[in-house]
Amino acid sequence: KQWYQRRVAITAGDLGTVPEGKNAVFTWRGKPLFIRHRTQEEIDKSKAANVSQMRDPQTDAERCVNEKFLICLGVCTHLGCVPIAHAGDWKGYYCPCHGSHYDTCARIMKGPAPLNLEVPKHEFITEDIVIIGKED
Repeated sequence: KQWYQRRVAITAGDLGTVPEGKNAVFTWRGKPLFIRHRTQEEIDKSKAANVSQMRDPQTDAERCVNEKFLICLGVCTHLGCVPIAHAGDWKGYYCPCHGSHYDTCARIMKGPAPLNLEVPKHEFITEDIVIIGKED
């Protein structure tokens, strides 16, 4: 009931199972899928970040359909490693292979990665129920 796949491309899930302040890892299309239930402090810091200074500028609202949850692929955009959650200089994600640091919105802040972690298309059915990959 919590998570199920209807086809290879579509996954539905109950985000109520991810505690606030934690990151959960699932598999989607053979890749790690990070779902982070962000704290209010993480949301506020992410919204206050100076987007114009970022390598791959995207606002928090562009990346998080529901501000409480970040949904992204757990694949570093440098060489495809899997970053570690709640690590690095911004306490978002850190790729120890080559030193890429991401914030709590999975935006690249420092290191060799050229782009933010990818956010797959997704749609919230309710506050806590999401469909991932529906429009792909």
